[in-house]
Amino acid sequence: MSSSNSEKDVYTEADREKEAATEISQNALPTISRKRNRLLLHRIDRVVLPIVSLLYLLAFLDRSNIGNAAAAGMTEDLGLHGNQLNVGVSVFYVLYVLVETPATVLVKKVGTSRMLAIVMTGWSLVVVFSGFMKNYAGLLVTRLLLGLFEGCLFPTITIYLATIYLQDELNTRLAYFFGASALSGAFGGLLAWAILQMEGVGGKKGWQWLYIIEGLISFIGVVVAYFGLPDDIEKAWFLGEEDRQLVRQRHEMSKVFHGNQQFSWTEVRRAFADPKLWMFCVSQFCSDIILYGFSTFLPAIIKTLGYTDLSVQYMTIPVYIVGAVSFLGVAMIADRTGFRVGLLIPCAFLCIIGYALLLGVTNTKVMYFGTFLVAMGLYVLVGLNIGWLNNNTAPHFKRATALGFTQSVANTAGIVAGQIYPDSSAPRYKLGHYFSMFCAVGAVIVYVITFLYLKIRNKQKQKRLDNGEYRPSADGDDSDEFFYIY
Repeated sequence: MSSSNSEKDVYTEADREKEAATEISQNALPTISRKRNRLLLHRIDRVVLPIVSLLYLLAFLDRSNIGNAAAAGMTEDLGLHGNQLNVGVSVFYVLYVLVETPATVLVKKVGTSRMLAIVMTGWSLVVVFSGFMKNYAGLLVTRLLLGLFEGCLFPTITIYLATIYLQDELNTRLAYFFGASALSGAFGGLLAWAILQMEGVGGKKGWQWLYIIEGLISFIGVVVAYFGLPDDIEKAWFLGEEDRQLVRQRHEMSKVFHGNQQFSWTEVRRAFADPKLWMFCVSQFCSDIILYGFSTFLPAIIKTLGYTDLSVQYMTIPVYIVGAVSFLGVAMIADRTGFRVGLLIPCAFLCIIGYALLLGVTNTKVMYFGTFLVAMGLYVLVGLNIGWLNNNTAPHFKRATALGFTQSVANTAGIVAGQIYPDSSAPRYKLGHYFSMFCAVGAVIVYVITFLYLKIRNKQKQKRLDNGEYRPSADGDDSDEFFYIY
C-alpha cells in the first residue's frame, strides 16, 4: 500500500489491537483497504449469516416448543404429573452437554456443511415423531435424542464463524446468530398460535400438529446447510478470485488469533490449564440457567398473569423481539468500542431488576414489563460472554476446546433450569425467579474477577514488551503480542 493512501482508507491489525487497548507495532503487517474489506464482509455476511441464523432459530424452536405444547394441553394428554414435565425439559441436556466438546474436534474432520446436515436430519426426524408421543416414556426418549443431535450445532457454528471473522468483527455476527434464539421465541409463539388452531384435524391434538409441522419445517435447514455453507471460506462459491486473495490476507493478519489449524493434544491441555476458561464456564453457566428457565417457561409465566392458552402464545412475541434487538444493538457497540465487561454488567442488572419486579409486585402489567427487562439483558449475557471467550482464546484448537467445554458445562444449566419452575410453585414461580436473579448476581461477580485477571495479564505482557523481553515458546493468547479484550 503506497504512503499516499489516507489513514482512514487503511485497515490494519493495529486498528484492531487499538480497540483492545494495545500498542503492538505495525511493522510488516499487511494492510487492506477498508472499502475492499467492507465489500468482502458484505458478500460473506449476506450468505453465511442468514443460513447460520436460520439453523439456530430452527434448533431453538424445536427445543423450546415443549413449553408451547405443555401450555396447549400436552401435559394432560400424556398423563404427566408431579415434576415429570420438568424432568422432560431437563433430560434434553444430558446428551446435549456430552457431545459438545467432541463436536468441536469432529467438525474439522467431517466438514461444517456435512456435520450440520447430518445432525439436522436427525433432530428433524425426532421432532416429527414427537407428535406421536403417547406417554412419559416417549417424552423422555424424544428429548434425549433431540439433545444428542442439537448438541452438535452450537459448537460447530461458533467455531465456523471464528475461522471467518476477525476479533473485532465477531461479536456483531454472533449477535445475529444468538438473536435467532430470541426471534425463535417470537416466531415460535406466532407459529404455535397458528398451528394450534388445527386442534382436532385428522384426529390429532393441536400440540401434536405443532411438533409434526415444526419438525418438517426443520428439514429446510438440512438442504440450506449442505448446499449453502462453504467448508472453507477461501473456496466459497460466492467469492471471486480477488475476494479469495483478500481472505488469505486477512488470515495472515490474524495468525496469532487463528494459529495452527492442525489438531494438537497440547492445545487441548493448554485450554484446560487456562484459569480464564473456568471463569467463563461459571459466568456462562449462570447466564444459561436464566436463558433456559426463561425461554422454556415464559409461556407458563405469562399464563399465570391471566391470559388464555392461545393469547399466551402471541403475548410472548414482543418480549423475544425486544431481546433480539437489544442484543444486536449491544453487540454492535461491543465491536466498535472493544468494551465487554462494561456492557455485560449493566445487562445483568436489567435481569436482576426484571426478576425483582416479577417477585415484588402484583400488578400484572408491571410483571409483564419485568419479562421485557429480563429479555433485554439475558441474550446479551449469553451471547456476548461467548464472544468474549472467543476473542481471548487462541490458537484454533485451544479455542475450539474452550468453546466446546464452556458450552458443555454451561448447558448443564438446562438440567437445573428444568427443576426450578415446578408446577407447585405456580402462579408466582418464586423459586425460579429467585434462583435466576441470584444467578445474574453471580455472573456480575465473575465478570469482575475475569476483568481484573485479564487486565493484570495485559499489564504483564506490556511490561515484558517495554523491557524488550522475548519469550519464543509463547504463542496463541499466551503470546506477548496477543492482548486481551475486556
